Amino acid sequence: MKHLIKLFAYHELIYNLTMRQIKAHFKQSALGILWAVLKPAGTVIILTVVFSHFAKFPSDGIPYPLFSFGALLPWSLFTNAIGAGVPSLTSNLNLITKVYFPREILPLSAILSASLEIAISAVIFVGLLFFYDVRITLNILFVVPIVIIAFIFSFGIVLLLTTINVWYRDVGQATGLLMQFWMYLTPVIYPLSMVPERFKPFYVFNPMVGIVEGFRNALLKGISPDMGLLGISTVIAVITFILGYSIFKAKEFDFADVI
Repeated sequence: MKHLIKLFAYHELIYNLTMRQIKAHFKQSALGILWAVLKPAGTVIILTVVFSHFAKFPSDGIPYPLFSFGALLPWSLFTNAIGAGVPSLTSNLNLITKVYFPREILPLSAILSASLEIAISAVIFVGLLFFYDVRITLNILFVVPIVIIAFIFSFGIVLLLTTINVWYRDVGQATGLLMQFWMYLTPVIYPLSMVPERFKPFYVFNPMVGIVEGFRNALLKGISPDMGLLGISTVIAVITFILGYSIFKAKEFDFADVI
């Protein structure tokens, strides 16, 4: 806990590193920040055509573009965090070997910079809510704790994987494959109701299930999240964060020698 409190003293460094990564991400790109709009829009269109029109997946009575987009927002927050955070130590060799600061600032700033695209996508999603005339209820307030849970889980996974990646660079290569496999184990392109009952007791221990389902319920269905599912996600997210942060801090002073 004391290490987390110390991070507040480095808020300017976190801000500067985050802005540097945002600028670097869109540097020398003809479309620049427009990619933050085109990528999610393109993904939703492809998912809608393939899984709604061809595969005929059900969507719990929700228009499929909304159904898929409502899951892609929390899912993309997770995958973008993993993709940006895992290589954050190995790609900042000069900083790690020359200057002292809490090393968790690097994955944290990487996650924050990657979250910009999600924020932009959220604006598009709000536009879709109005387009489809979705009735917003007070349950929308659940979105805040759900996003916090997703962030805590993402940060914990990143701290764990980025630590391993310092010693074994295969982790960075394997992350993309892991995320693809994980997506099919999460109700992103299909509803939870499609999962056979005999598998659900194991399936729900994927913390992204409670996060994605809770997000859909609060925004698209206007109902409160399943507290059982969200409770499982919360417990696993906190445990993952504590484990990842503990391992990260235990190995922190070895990073400069190994990288």
